[in-house]
Amino acid sequence: MQGAKRAHCGNCHFLIKQCVCKWIPVLSTRLKILILQDPKEAKHAKNTVSLLALGLPSVECISIANHDVLSSTLRQKDPAKWRLVFPSDDAVPIESIDASSATEVEGLILLDATWRKAKKFYFTESLLHAFKAVCFLHPPVGQYSIRKSPSMESLSTLEACAYAIEQVTNENMQPLRDFMVAAQEWQWRKQPLSHRHLDC
Repeated sequence: MQGAKRAHCGNCHFLIKQCVCKWIPVLSTRLKILILQDPKEAKHAKNTVSLLALGLPSVECISIANHDVLSSTLRQKDPAKWRLVFPSDDAVPIESIDASSATEVEGLILLDATWRKAKKFYFTESLLHAFKAVCFLHPPVGQYSIRKSPSMESLSTLEACAYAIEQVTNENMQPLRDFMVAAQEWQWRKQPLSHRHLDC
C-alpha cells in the first residue's frame, strides 16, 4: 500500500497525486537552452527546472558538481553564438539586442541556484567568462509565489528562461508561465497559505 501511495507518473515523474501532465504545453523554440544546476536545487521540491524541461523538452540540464561534464559541455559551445543570462558587471540588457544580433544567438545558458551560490559559481568558473552576459532591464513580475525570493524583481529559472527566449526570438512563452502557475497551485494546494511566501 505504501508503494502505491508513492507511485510516480511515468511521464512527468511527479508523484501520481501531484501529476501535472494535463497542463503541459506543447512548445518549441529555435534556441538551445543549457541549465547549469546546483545539486541542491535538483532535489528541491519547489524547483522549476523540472517544469521547464516538461514544457521545453530540448532543455539540457547539467549539474555544476560534475565538473568534467560541465567543462566539456561549455567548451563545445561557441561563445559568439551563446549568451549567459547573468547580471554581471558587464552584462548587456537583453532588451537592447537588435534583430540582426538576435538571429546570431544560438543558445542561452542559465544558472539554477540560490543567488549567493550563483554568484560564487560565476566568479569561480572561468569558462563562463568566455560568454557575453545578458541581464534583464524590464523583467515581468514573477509569479512563482511558493518560494522565497531575495527581491520582488527575482524570477524563477523557468520565468527567466521564458523571458529571455521571448526577448531574443519573439516566440511566445506565456504558456510556460501558465503551466508553472497551474502546476504550483495543484502541487501545493494542501500547503498552508502561511508557507506559500505570497509576499516574497
